[in-house]
Amino acid sequence: MVKYGLDAQLEPKAVAAYSLQHMVLFIANCAVMPVIIGKALGLEGAAISEMLLRTFFLCGVLSLLQTRFGHRYPIIDGPSGMWMSVWLGLSAVVSELGGDLAVLRTHYEFGMLIAGVFVIGLGLSGRMKYIASLFSPLVNGVFLVLMPIQLSKSFIAGMLGTVYGGSEIDKGSFVAFWITVVSMILINVFAPPFVKSIAILISIAIGWVFAFAIGIGNFGDMSGLTSFIILPELFPWGTPVFDPGILITCIIGSFLLFANVIASLFGMADVIGDDFTEGQLNRGTVLYGVSTIAISSFATVGFVPFATSIGIVRMTEVATRKPFYIGNIAMIVLGVIGPVGMFFAAIPPAVGYGAMTVLFAVILKQGLDYFKKAGLTERTGIAVGIAMLTGTGIMMQPFGLFEHLPSLIVPFASNGLLVGVILAIILEQVLREKPAAG
Repeated sequence: MVKYGLDAQLEPKAVAAYSLQHMVLFIANCAVMPVIIGKALGLEGAAISEMLLRTFFLCGVLSLLQTRFGHRYPIIDGPSGMWMSVWLGLSAVVSELGGDLAVLRTHYEFGMLIAGVFVIGLGLSGRMKYIASLFSPLVNGVFLVLMPIQLSKSFIAGMLGTVYGGSEIDKGSFVAFWITVVSMILINVFAPPFVKSIAILISIAIGWVFAFAIGIGNFGDMSGLTSFIILPELFPWGTPVFDPGILITCIIGSFLLFANVIASLFGMADVIGDDFTEGQLNRGTVLYGVSTIAISSFATVGFVPFATSIGIVRMTEVATRKPFYIGNIAMIVLGVIGPVGMFFAAIPPAVGYGAMTVLFAVILKQGLDYFKKAGLTERTGIAVGIAMLTGTGIMMQPFGLFEHLPSLIVPFASNGLLVGVILAIILEQVLREKPAAG
């Protein structure tokens, strides 16, 4: 139970302090992924800056809508690691095969638009409690272990300085990467709780300063800034274009993210001592669909509720919505200020990937914890083993291996994370022990 519940009244000084804390947490969780994914999708300079601004803006808007009208909990909605893994993988395949990343971006817009409609339909159907039952600890464990493994190749490329086509190891990138990683580890081990909660932000600052000092980084080139106020643009990557394979990938990916959505919502309900209702789950799902449509319409990284919000509430014992609302509004304001985007878009790749490496190491550990919670039997252990081996094996195959498959299934079939989690869901249902007859 928390000391201050969802509707508790706080002193003005406390409201200001907790609002600032929420804003810092928003920035820490949302500043890196858009930069990494934007570059992987072929964007440069101002385009990455504007994508990052749209991410901040939508982070504030969508978190506010969820807290006010959806699940009603103070949970940050922000860029998803799963979508990061999907789009890094697809962009690598397209680049390797000589495709056009600009076309991939328009396919992404269309796929996420239709996926959002699909998710809204699930929320309105009233069947979410049955769908939630599919995402057992076993399935969640496979999801959270495969996701970091799929991203590990990109993390190492970031460390070596080869992530954007370099053919030789860059010593400066290597050192900046490890300075960021070590800083984040030391903060997580030795710092007080709140400092730990913003370890991403602090470690990026340390690595960034080092990168600047050795000449491989800067703090944003404001000369390319077109306007101080930059409002979100509708479909900035062009008119959405239908591609059946990308559409299927987006729908499956949105469905699989229910593992994260459900874990976050039930986890927060448990921390604050609230009875999470089916109505909250359905409303939260509908707004998750609205979020997915907004992601398509304004072209940024797919969102998901952050489980880190649970840790913040547990640490502070404050679940009050008012400071969270103010933090949301602050992000909306930051999301239209041009220099903010130019500044964060300049995060050096080695530094960004260093911070993500530690973050996803923690996520992998959470996945292993789920396996403990699942209490694997011989049967369910086989399900996990097959799902993990298949998913990991697909990740190790050369990019060109899947190009001869029907285009409808290439984006899905070539993604080890999606295939592995779908296998886990199916195999658990087939192999789990049936209850003994009474």
